[in-house]
Amino acid sequence: MDIDLYSPDALKSPWPTVERIREEGPVVYNDQMQRWMITPDRLVRRVLMNYERFTVEKKREEGPSLFGPDAFIGIDDKERHDALRGVWSIAFQRASLERLRGVITEIADRMLNTMEARLRDGETVDSIRELCRDLPAYVIAHMLGVPSDMRPKIVEWSDLMGAAVGFPPSEWRPENPAWVAAETARQNIAKYILEQIDYRRRNPGDDLISQIVHSEIGKTLTDQAIMENSRQLLFAGNETTAKWLGHCMVVLAQHPDVREEVRLDRELLPVAVEEIMRWEPVVGTTFRSVRGGDIEVEGTLLRDGDRMMVMTGAANRDSERYVDPGKFNIHREFKANLGFGYGMHSCLGVTLARLETQITIGRVLDRIPNFALAGEVTYSSFQLRGPQTVPIRLQ
Repeated sequence: MDIDLYSPDALKSPWPTVERIREEGPVVYNDQMQRWMITPDRLVRRVLMNYERFTVEKKREEGPSLFGPDAFIGIDDKERHDALRGVWSIAFQRASLERLRGVITEIADRMLNTMEARLRDGETVDSIRELCRDLPAYVIAHMLGVPSDMRPKIVEWSDLMGAAVGFPPSEWRPENPAWVAAETARQNIAKYILEQIDYRRRNPGDDLISQIVHSEIGKTLTDQAIMENSRQLLFAGNETTAKWLGHCMVVLAQHPDVREEVRLDRELLPVAVEEIMRWEPVVGTTFRSVRGGDIEVEGTLLRDGDRMMVMTGAANRDSERYVDPGKFNIHREFKANLGFGYGMHSCLGVTLARLETQITIGRVLDRIPNFALAGEVTYSSFQLRGPQTVPIRLQ
């Protein structure tokens, strides 16, 4: 099946394309991507839990590697993966994160001060640039101990790396200037973090880099491995949440009745943002490879080494799991969606992302509840999908 998930129409709304794939069957080969596409929720969960037969695709041959071989996101050895991830697990638990509530609120209000003033002066404001993009980056940078004057540079580097995720196949080439920019940004972040590792080894603090440097497993790691895990945390800890916030702004602008309902009843806020993650997921697909021999998946034979697109985004709109999945409905029966992954490689920072999103959207509803879209919304790729611009004005 020749499916282009990078076409302008698919980038704007991938769901008609996803339904075409779904109609072909649960396991469909994409000629353009040279990968098997997996769409049903039940099958996506099964694949993501079978670490023995379906391994994380370590490096896409066509594109740049974001993190490196020692980052825990790509490690299938469960014991080692859990040991690396466990260094930071306490820091990302709800009780630990509550101390950040004031920090997140302060950052959100500081950004909204400027944004609200401009809106009340009649301006049109891009809510991505003024709020959604920077807030989660500043929070994770704060947790990593990055000084405030470096945070804009971290956002810049992260954006360049994130753009590489969305390259269409035709742009997966080293001579592409955007590819060069992404690789340069990746190296710049590496250099900065390596400098911080050296400093925190001599001057430990309560930040996340100090935690891994001085942990038991950290003593067994090279500086390169510590850097790769810290870089992964820095990137993943802001890109997904920034795009989730962007989706929230768009969806709530498109559904003013729901927005008003949530404004008046804040107990609905957590379920509303979760439904937005289900309906407009940030991560559209994750990549896996078959290992350990050929395997049959629902009647389709996959060969050893075959590559797969495990389409968590499609699973979030699977009618076998959700009633009327194409409808945005904050009152639907709650069922956990796959917006933050599943199994061993599910998102470490999901609780932080929820806290940031609930606080930020709550403050938006407090301060500029009557916002409306004021122009075209453009989107990044299906793999890591979010609004690139969300121009708004006050009604």
